[in-house]
Amino acid sequence: MRQERLIGIVGGLGPFAHIDFERKLLDAASRLVGARRDQDFPQWVLSSIPQTPDRTEAFFGEADDPTPSLSQSLERLRGAGADFAVVACNTAHLFLDQMRDESPLPIISLIEVTADEAARIAPDGSVGLLATSGTLRSRLYHEPLEARGMRAVSPFDLEDGEELQLRCVMEPIYGPFVDGRHQGGGIKTDGGSAGARALLEQAAGRLVGEGADVLIAGCTEIPLALGGSEVAGRPLLDPAALLAKAAVRYAYGV
Repeated sequence: MRQERLIGIVGGLGPFAHIDFERKLLDAASRLVGARRDQDFPQWVLSSIPQTPDRTEAFFGEADDPTPSLSQSLERLRGAGADFAVVACNTAHLFLDQMRDESPLPIISLIEVTADEAARIAPDGSVGLLATSGTLRSRLYHEPLEARGMRAVSPFDLEDGEELQLRCVMEPIYGPFVDGRHQGGGIKTDGGSAGARALLEQAAGRLVGEGADVLIAGCTEIPLALGGSEVAGRPLLDPAALLAKAAVRYAYGV
């Protein structure tokens, strides 16, 4: 099949996550357009700015606005000829409206793509959210899921939710929380570990215990540790993989 549109990737959010996303683009191309040889795979351009302020910290007022860096990436992609963009970070979608206001590039929403898939496989069901505190507190996934007739449940909905979210989700992603800040050493630093997987599985199990029919790995780092299509006996949706499929479909006009 002939590629009709050049893919642009806003990366560096974090660096391991966009590399994982690129692998998922290759997998999506194999599955959807039958790519086998080098020449069969899609073209894309990438802008990686790891110095983009942390999106969760920015949401809580603890870091600078990341929008200028995100817009810089979009401008780079436009200059390189991209016809549309994808953002390889869940929490960055908190700033999607501003990005769209500042760039003429169409941007495929990872959040909407994932909410559509959740509604397809578990209509009217409950969705367990594993995501950063910024994504959860902002209701970034809650509102699209509820608009599709679904119920969203996160660690914050549990009796010990604050502790569970910190110990089993945030620390695996960002590293130990000391003196009011994460110290690094989590998935964003090492790309995933057995310890991170065990903690995330514990959080997933608690959400299933609250009635989750399907789980969303709502941070692009989480699948680096969890992997697979199921956790705690429930389907696990990987938004980056779903975004990769959407990007390939749009790029090829499928």
